[in-house]
Amino acid sequence: MKKHLLTIGLSFLALSMSFAQNTNKCATMPVYNEHMQNPVSKTNFINADLAAQNWLANPANKANVLKKQSAIITIPVVVHVVYKNTIQNIPDTQIVRQIQLLNECFRLQNANFPTGRAIFDSIGADTEIQFCLAGTDPQGNPTTGIIRKSAPSNAAFDPIFNMDKVKSSATNGDDPWPNDKYLNIWVCDMSLFGTAFVLGYATFPGEVPALDGVVIQSEYFGYGTAAAPNNLGRTTIHEVGHFFGMRHIWADDDGGSTGQCDSTDFVYDTPNQAAKSESDCNLTINSCSTEDPYWGTVDPQDMVENYMDYSADGCMAMFTKGQKARMYSYLNTTPSRMGLKVSTAGCSTVGIKELYSNFSDYVFVYPNPSSNELHINITQITPADLKCEIYNANGQLVKSIKQLDFQNTFDLSELASGIYVVKVYNAEVNAIKKITIAK
Repeated sequence: MKKHLLTIGLSFLALSMSFAQNTNKCATMPVYNEHMQNPVSKTNFINADLAAQNWLANPANKANVLKKQSAIITIPVVVHVVYKNTIQNIPDTQIVRQIQLLNECFRLQNANFPTGRAIFDSIGADTEIQFCLAGTDPQGNPTTGIIRKSAPSNAAFDPIFNMDKVKSSATNGDDPWPNDKYLNIWVCDMSLFGTAFVLGYATFPGEVPALDGVVIQSEYFGYGTAAAPNNLGRTTIHEVGHFFGMRHIWADDDGGSTGQCDSTDFVYDTPNQAAKSESDCNLTINSCSTEDPYWGTVDPQDMVENYMDYSADGCMAMFTKGQKARMYSYLNTTPSRMGLKVSTAGCSTVGIKELYSNFSDYVFVYPNPSSNELHINITQITPADLKCEIYNANGQLVKSIKQLDFQNTFDLSELASGIYVVKVYNAEVNAIKKITIAK
């Protein structure tokens, strides 16, 4: 018992010290280390890792993963919204938005790729994994994939003293749906003493079914309620990465100025990194020069663009091909992940049609009048493959943008003064805005 309490205390101390240095916090490793104290969980984790390593050690498996897959893997998601007040009871639109962000980022359709450094562009991966809100519940009944559970005001779900309580109705949370058919995501308040110091955590493959899934602080799920630098929904991307077996890119040795470069995240094409990024987008850091043979004589800088770092959300833009291969090693060996890959739970269309019918209400174009710069921001949802076209008063196309994200800035310095029409559209939605350019 003393050893168990000491482990909790050390995890709490480490996380608290980390919080003092960085606000983009993930509690996955402290939670994992605590779960490892359970002999059954420890055996499960070890077996899952060994099976995945053996699968990936087969050159044919690795080669096949790096090819375009015959079918996209669709993961049904159930979102358990456990709330103590109306603010925490986040709307469907916020949930739908996060699912869309998962799809954009896991499919390499996010507008901020490639906007990073050319050395990493060629290894950015479309994981060919996508997500949807589940269409049927465990009993086979239709569902929206969203479960709402009111919790008393004194309910505590922090991952320090009340770890995993949100995952059980017996402790004011909500019970998981079968983890071999659904990705369970709990959205709740994990604050401790009024401070949201942990933004999310996840379980690795091999976790026991009652605990398997992802937990996210409510204001960081979706888009529009959190403050920068963690305001673009990347917390959930990061945690779902853990759920599929990803480790932090710095391998959790967190050496800082001591420059520890002797650990690995088990991925060949992520540069060795001594410490986490500090919620920024510092492109100048090269904390390690001992790289995997994959890099040859090249000594790449730290990959702050990677979703598994602690970079600012606006900087995160990619998983690598090596990370994709590691994800598939678990999808093909861990029973729960193998079950998810072929789940028949189906997909819900909750909120999509209603939001699409009012799409123009969510498109904001400013400043208007404009001079040299135009912002196009999209709230609530961002349908896939959005394009933008700008026409002059004569109906001539003067500017075309192939892909939009939910925050966009464009240079209009080449356009003359006058009235223009901005069209934002894809195959399903269409919004028309009129602007004036005055110089």
